[in-house]
Amino acid sequence: MESTVNKEIPSVAVVGTGYWGKNLVRNFHQIGALKMICDKNESVLGILQAQHPGVEICYALTDILKRDDIQGVVIATPAETHFFLAREVLLADKHVYVEKPLV
Repeated sequence: MESTVNKEIPSVAVVGTGYWGKNLVRNFHQIGALKMICDKNESVLGILQAQHPGVEICYALTDILKRDDIQGVVIATPAETHFFLAREVLLADKHVYVEKPLV
């Protein structure tokens, strides 16, 4: 019996390249889903782009939101920014992945 599960891997962008963001960049790249990395730190973006060939970089969430080829956004920024960023992503009709720390 053939599976009816959609095996297409969506394209995602990771926002934030701190400690946890780097792990998410690595993981999403390993499964072939990583399309773009977004952060304000140019030097870290350069290093990550060199480590993950074919991945694009940007410095603002708006660059991601206008892209039709990116279906989801992974938010790996400080907790106090999660609501604002997730709201913007959802309003742009994209999927959002955000881990909220326990308090």
